[in-house]
Amino acid sequence: MIAIPVIPARLRRPLIWAGYPAFALAVALVTVYLSIPRDKVKDRLESTLSADPMTGAPGAIGMDVTIGDLGLTLFTGAGVKLKDVVLRSRPMNPTDKPARYLIDDATIHVGLIGLLFNRPTYSFKAHGLSGTVTGEISFSPSEQRIKIEASGVVITGVSAIAASVGLPVEGTISGKLDAVAPKNLAANLDGTLELAIDDAVVGDGKAKLTVPGDPFLAQGITFPKLRLGRMAGQIIMEKGRARIENVRVHSADGDATLEGFVDLHDPLGMSTMHGYLKFKPADALLKREPTVELMNNALAQTAKRPDGFIGFQLSGPLTSIFYLPNANPPAGVVSKSTPPPTAPSAPSTPVILPQAPGASPTMHLPPPPPPAPSEPEPNEPPPPAPAPAPSAPPQPSALPPPPVGPPPGMRGTLTHPEEVAPPPPPPEGAQPAN
Repeated sequence: MIAIPVIPARLRRPLIWAGYPAFALAVALVTVYLSIPRDKVKDRLESTLSADPMTGAPGAIGMDVTIGDLGLTLFTGAGVKLKDVVLRSRPMNPTDKPARYLIDDATIHVGLIGLLFNRPTYSFKAHGLSGTVTGEISFSPSEQRIKIEASGVVITGVSAIAASVGLPVEGTISGKLDAVAPKNLAANLDGTLELAIDDAVVGDGKAKLTVPGDPFLAQGITFPKLRLGRMAGQIIMEKGRARIENVRVHSADGDATLEGFVDLHDPLGMSTMHGYLKFKPADALLKREPTVELMNNALAQTAKRPDGFIGFQLSGPLTSIFYLPNANPPAGVVSKSTPPPTAPSAPSTPVILPQAPGASPTMHLPPPPPPAPSEPEPNEPPPPAPAPAPSAPPQPSALPPPPVGPPPGMRGTLTHPEEVAPPPPPPEGAQPAN
């Protein structure tokens, strides 16, 4: 038999008085829960999430949102539970096909106390793309705080990422975002984003890679499946600029680095990329894939760097990044790669500075030239009058002789003046009479 505890008589009356309001509150909550029109809540939530973030509406993501089923949470906290949520992007180009994302289920809780003071806080947990995303977003009149953590999200087949890269992308994403947006603007974001992609693969052997800056590759070539392995990096956001840090890839197919920054704008898809991508294919990849070897040879003149990497300048909005092959990074981007070791330079021809003004043997001037005893050497060059060219007797054709003899006043311009006359010349060192 189960022993039923006996409540002392002195506690029965307080418990009875406390049970009445608790029961009344429970009945009221159940009544409200059952009487809330879920269809209207679902429509209101879809319109709120689909709103433009520029309007400042809390929770607006700027994508078309469709909710399959909506339920209310009560005992775990005030909120909603969504199922089969479909998100569709809004391309800037009307001819582009919108990207589509499916969320299996999501639970969103609302802070009731924050709502009373116009500082709503939303915490959520969602399952989609085979991964989990959790986070918390809080709003206030002056700023917006965002904390999001994702793990195991599969990006294979996500059209938005493929459109930005220009090739199909496979992999599993994990990351953490911690940022603050003053005035609720993406252009003012301040924080960090840590991102890692495991089993990253670019290309599928069917899609074509188009390089507009190259006359040969502008028509597009079929790009093979390139396995990059694990790619990790960090993005530092400060005063509206997102700086890309330590994004490197090392795999059996090659090495790659990404450097640069992003100027943040509203909406976030219009943020401008200023990046520099470097890729060095492995020898095994060049032997296995003739297409990569063809691309490597085609870009040798415009994009091949001294360290063996192929460089690409990245520019344009995040929704449609433009790639330009170039051996140098774009303006404002500093490449942090270590330059290749330089070979020892050959010894240069010795130059004797004191003899540089008159070291030619045709002048017969010993270094340093002694000053003339009778006439001081002028400090300024001779005027452009027809002056005799200082030519040695063995080489009379070095400079054409003047049509007339030099003026007497110009003879002092040389340390050892010579009479411009037919050979033989006067003895060296002889001074003509003035």
